[in-house]
Amino acid sequence: MDISVIGVSAEAEQIYRHFLRNRGDGIGSARQALDLDPDTIEAAVETLGRLALLDIDDRHRIVAVEPRIGIERLIEQRLAELNAEIRRVLAARDSISSFIEDQRQGESSATALGIERVEGLEQVRQRLDDLGFFSYKETLCLHPGGPLSRGAIETALPLDTRSLRRGLAVKAVYHPKALDDPDMAAYLREIVSLGGQIHITEDPMDRMLIFDRSVAVVPIHPKESARGALLVREPGLVSQLVTYFDGVWDAAKDLREFTEPSSDAPLLSDLERRVLAVMATADKDEIAAREIDVSVRTYRRYVADLMARLGAVNRFQAALRAKEENWI
Repeated sequence: MDISVIGVSAEAEQIYRHFLRNRGDGIGSARQALDLDPDTIEAAVETLGRLALLDIDDRHRIVAVEPRIGIERLIEQRLAELNAEIRRVLAARDSISSFIEDQRQGESSATALGIERVEGLEQVRQRLDDLGFFSYKETLCLHPGGPLSRGAIETALPLDTRSLRRGLAVKAVYHPKALDDPDMAAYLREIVSLGGQIHITEDPMDRMLIFDRSVAVVPIHPKESARGALLVREPGLVSQLVTYFDGVWDAAKDLREFTEPSSDAPLLSDLERRVLAVMATADKDEIAAREIDVSVRTYRRYVADLMARLGAVNRFQAALRAKEENWI
């Protein structure tokens, strides 16, 4: 039996029962009879007095109120409170019609194909930053033009680094003209060293960004990207754009293969070399990933790729073969 629902704690219940059995006793008798802290007894007596279960005007002669009166009164008060709460909850139904009206306004203002128009370069950059921050799986990029400006690189690198360290896959395709600029070439090599994947193609392609294969961003005007962008969320359209990206990606060459196609030795990024170095020594993936400052997901992706390239059946064998082939 639990009467805490009407505001009487277990300690207060003990004290109420004590004074029912010992009518007219002082508070000192409760201190002697009950195994409770004096402060607890004092607080409980005050609560019982406030609930009108004890008459505590005279602390030397405390009188317990008859249960059929005191307990029943508390039950009635609690029921009244609950009924008032139920009425407030039911009244929330009245708001449904106003929410439906808001929904109708939103549906009437939204385009049929789930396309949002964002104008202005700064506004587009802010939306891209938001989309990148809340992505959890991957970002895909097609960049048909020349190199980014130094300011754009300085803005993009921290965002890409943050995504890669969170374990997101970053895949981007660039035109060879982007490599003409030393800063741009260094930026792309840095992305690869952090675990990103960069491909190069001379084939024509359209500029776009895709986040988690659910939101695509394309320029309002294909040759004037500064005018703004269209954010596409319509699943059918996004699926077509992902298919287009995959086709461009598969036909393009890996950055390392494109820049040094004649090298006999495999081209390894600094991160790949560090992964190989810890594969045979770290007991757990979490320890290895922490040692080289990447996420566990990124570390495992690199391990799987390196094992496949080395034809190894386990990580220790992969490390040995890497040494035999002078990869490390």
